[in-house]
Amino acid sequence: MERVTADPYAKFLGIQIERVEEGEAAVSIPVKEHLLNFHGAANGGLIFSLADVAFAIASNSYGQTSVGINVSINYMKAAMLGDFLTATAQEVSRNSKLALYRLTVRNQNNEIIAVADGMVYRKKEQFA
Repeated sequence: MERVTADPYAKFLGIQIERVEEGEAAVSIPVKEHLLNFHGAANGGLIFSLADVAFAIASNSYGQTSVGINVSINYMKAAMLGDFLTATAQEVSRNSKLALYRLTVRNQNNEIIAVADGMVYRKKEQFA
């Protein structure tokens, strides 16, 4: 937990860690004005980053270094100023070298904002 809570990029964006279990994670962020794009909606990069932080936490939750090798995201609905977004990462499959995660971003009304699949390469390195 100490390692993931120290993530400088997540801290910079204001992402909060809500839940961490082996192979799972949930993180959240309120959509503020500085996170909007020129259409007045939450920037797609913010939504991707939120999902990516959940992905990184879940995939590293076993204490084995895991690095993302692919993420495919689908944006389903715009998030707007004042929305509260939560991203969850759920392990779908894991073996000694690869693991696949389903990422879902929802707003405060439980509406799906984005869904993604992310794959990691699981290195041999362990960390405490």
